[in-house]
Amino acid sequence: MHYWDTSAILKLYVPEHDSAYFLDLLVRAGQPVFSSAIAAAEVLCALYRKERAEDLGPGGARALSRRFRTDCKAGRVLLAPCGGDVMEEAGRLVKLAFQQRPPIMIRSLDLIHLASASVAKATALVASDKRLRSLGSLLELPLLP
Repeated sequence: MHYWDTSAILKLYVPEHDSAYFLDLLVRAGQPVFSSAIAAAEVLCALYRKERAEDLGPGGARALSRRFRTDCKAGRVLLAPCGGDVMEEAGRLVKLAFQQRPPIMIRSLDLIHLASASVAKATALVASDKRLRSLGSLLELPLLP
């Protein structure tokens, strides 16, 4: 199953220059979006940030967050819990990131995303975040796009 980072999930809800690619990828994969439970909070924050920046119209964040929650309830988006196994894997991955020369300056939530993908034995990482993709490539996780 493909693991979707929040950077990629947002492209399914908010039109961006490359949203069509991600929508097509979702259709071709024929499987639900799979991510970490932290994506719910990240999506919500990003939507309200976009509304505040006037990238969304008034009420857009609330409408899109409702659509995201509906997709979660319907099983179109699956969110995995952040249990002890994910935190243990995060500890391993942060060491790997900072042992690189130059180090990969991974952020905490991106680390949790990658640890979640690793624990779930994801077959690919769908993300546009450069640091997350750098660490994902070290894990030999196929990167999309």
